[in-house]
Amino acid sequence: MPRRRQGPSRQELVQRRREEIIAAAAEMFARDGYRGTALSEVAARAGISEPGLLHHFGNKANLLLAVIERRDLDSEAFAMELLGMEPSGRLRAMPEFARRNKERAGLAKLFTVLVAESLEPDAPGHRHFVERYRAMRAIVADSIRSAQAAGLARQDIDPAAKAAEIIATLDGLQTQWLLDPGTIDIVAGVESYARTLERDLARGPDAGAAGS
Repeated sequence: MPRRRQGPSRQELVQRRREEIIAAAAEMFARDGYRGTALSEVAARAGISEPGLLHHFGNKANLLLAVIERRDLDSEAFAMELLGMEPSGRLRAMPEFARRNKERAGLAKLFTVLVAESLEPDAPGHRHFVERYRAMRAIVADSIRSAQAAGLARQDIDPAAKAAEIIATLDGLQTQWLLDPGTIDIVAGVESYARTLERDLARGPDAGAAGS
């Protein structure tokens, strides 16, 4: 008979420990920022020594990149869902992303804090966020081009420029919600914007007034 497994393997234990460190770092980076968080504080939060933490990640910059990668998994999964939808359904799916962020406010805050700390070219996360926003703009622009090809969007729209505008609006709504959640309803705001955007893409912002 094959020998029964007695417990998790060493590899599984190592991965579990890494996830615990990443979770602790994400919480502290969201609260105090990357620059304002010491590795010793993350180690203490995760219940590990600082040398032990460095054994897993090497340095603070590598830990930051691991946190960013973990944060991006959900966003990437949603982006792939969007790409699998018909062009007409992609705008209507935008509020769902807002609902996900509302349920994961800590991750939304983490993303906002890390972007702000990554503006300078020498910041550890700078290249990641530059590439991430380029990829996001490309996905949204391709969605607009698909809608144009299907006759669902105006041909005079510049997909790249519109993609940048859409992402900027969503980021701005999220920032205002994080600052003042008692006043700003992120889901309602995105729902309203999606309806306005759908009209704009299809007919132009003044079409409704002209036809009334």
